[in-house]
Amino acid sequence: MIKNIAESILSFGMDFNVEEIHKTSIKILDEIGIYIGSNNGLNLLDSIGCRVDYKSKNVKIPESIIDKALSCNSPFRKFYDRSGNKLISIGGNNIVSCTSAAHIRVREYEGTYRKPNLDDLVNMTKIHDYFENVDIVSNIVDPVDIPLKTYRTQIAAILLKNTTKPCDFIVNNPVEAEYIYKMGCAIRGSKKNLIEKPLFSIGASSEAVLGYMDKECDLLIRCAELRIPTGGGSYPIIGLTAPLSISGALALANANFLAAHVIKTSIDPKSSTIYPVLAALFDMKSSNIVTSSPEIWLYYLMGTKLGKYYNLPIYTIVSTDSKKSDLQMAYEKAMGYFICACAGANIISSATCVLDAFNLASYEQIVIDSEIISSISYYFNKFKINSSSNDFEMIKDSLNSKLYFLDSDYTLKNYKKDIWDYNVFIKDSFLNWEKIGMPSVIDNAHEKVNKILKDYKVPELPSDVLKEMDDIVAGALNRESVDGKDI
Repeated sequence: MIKNIAESILSFGMDFNVEEIHKTSIKILDEIGIYIGSNNGLNLLDSIGCRVDYKSKNVKIPESIIDKALSCNSPFRKFYDRSGNKLISIGGNNIVSCTSAAHIRVREYEGTYRKPNLDDLVNMTKIHDYFENVDIVSNIVDPVDIPLKTYRTQIAAILLKNTTKPCDFIVNNPVEAEYIYKMGCAIRGSKKNLIEKPLFSIGASSEAVLGYMDKECDLLIRCAELRIPTGGGSYPIIGLTAPLSISGALALANANFLAAHVIKTSIDPKSSTIYPVLAALFDMKSSNIVTSSPEIWLYYLMGTKLGKYYNLPIYTIVSTDSKKSDLQMAYEKAMGYFICACAGANIISSATCVLDAFNLASYEQIVIDSEIISSISYYFNKFKINSSSNDFEMIKDSLNSKLYFLDSDYTLKNYKKDIWDYNVFIKDSFLNWEKIGMPSVIDNAHEKVNKILKDYKVPELPSDVLKEMDDIVAGALNRESVDGKDI
């Protein structure tokens, strides 16, 4: 985690009026309207004064209702680790790193590709728990060997058992959210404790160009009822599901966010919200979806400024379209993370592990990404350089030494904290590197992965909590349907 970074870093200047984008979103919602597929959502929006067409499921939301929802904004969201002792404060000038999620392939060290399994989810979760510069853990892969009936519930249980860190869950419907909520209550000891010290968040993203399908909307409503940190947003594909104009794409995505924000705050005005800034690009040259490009980074800069206009913590996502750990990966991920951080994003998701446009996971990539984050974190945390009144005397004394500054008191006392400590990057001389077999960064990362999996142990939950969680998963397996409420 990067805490309270210097304001002078956040100096990206962009010549656009963020208020104009806000006004465009207001016009979209008030004049065009938005699709709401859920009857619960339609009834809720009707009850607070929106113009609802039940036949077409189109809802027009007046500006006054949006203004009321935005008046509930809080500039911070708080999470706590599994023990409830460590606070992760999201907002202000803090930057938090979150893992990637839901990859459908794994790249082996030898270069082969395969589908992920449950062991991959367990092991990758443990590796992320090891690294201090990863603050929030999501389900890194989607295993193929978990029953569909309990899929998201069981994945959540695996994460909660194998990391001490807060989690961010992907959920398909309200009932899955309820099962996860029960597990959170079991870990915290009560519903009250879970609300006071949130352990996880659940996303409710739009799958429509403009609007929310029935289960998406019902999930948003149920999370708000249970006081689970959540929020709505969309993933516009610039040039395909969103205008080629970056400002137009942002205005459309922002309309989706504002509609979800109205729904959520009408149920729980005190709930915290994170402003999502996510986008992809339709590549006209290849007809593929691109997840890392200068256009996307510009979108992130604009979206971050809009989130700050709303006085909300900002969530962005870093990706690479590379299919392996190579030069393209290093460029796209380092640039993406650095630009998001400099713009002022508060959560940078998919900061680790991701390859191939969110489809591919790699054990070695976790370690490499952690090294990249570590170096960028050092830059931000050390950006403010304090002058020392002892500099002159230190220089004077050291110039008389045969070792110059190597044996100065300042160097001997401070080198461990003042110099960035790398793990897998290669900084050795050529001759020394040649002597040890010329390992690559990927070789070093692979060795680190094996060491973590061999030596690192995640603290276990109490046996009674583990049993209760297993019973919840078993209850989900025995349930005949996933309709209705379970709490």
